[in-house]
Amino acid sequence: MINIREYELLSLETGAYRDIELDILKETLATWKERPGNPFELIELRDGATLAGFCLYYRAPNTDYTFDVHTFVVGRDYRNKAVGPRLVELLEERLLESRSYAVIRTETSKLKEDSIGDGFFQSIGFQTIGHIPAFYDADNDYYIYVKSVQADTKRDGA
Repeated sequence: MINIREYELLSLETGAYRDIELDILKETLATWKERPGNPFELIELRDGATLAGFCLYYRAPNTDYTFDVHTFVVGRDYRNKAVGPRLVELLEERLLESRSYAVIRTETSKLKEDSIGDGFFQSIGFQTIGHIPAFYDADNDYYIYVKSVQADTKRDGA
């Protein structure tokens, strides 16, 4: 049985989520648990039995190849380590299992990104397509990042 409380607690421990955001996350996790894949998909990474990080994502409405990251969380003890990059690798692999090309978008705050790792999204190949300084508060900017990925045709023998 899946315990969504584990995901909530990991998000809470980062210190990056406000109460309303935790409420939204709880609703989203409940939707995922009730109907996995409709619309949300989950990728998790564990260190033994310990949840180290997770990513909730969904296909952007009215698109074939674009996917939005709803929530991307890395546990406090795994900040600036391999967990964040590995979660993105797993996301890319999953998306490319059923298509040759995908676009990944994420909207985040500076506080949330810093809880994953310093300059995380740009460091793993995402491009900044939107930035609003002091959107949430004086030291918490808003960012939109995007990354396109495609299947390695050489690997497929083409």
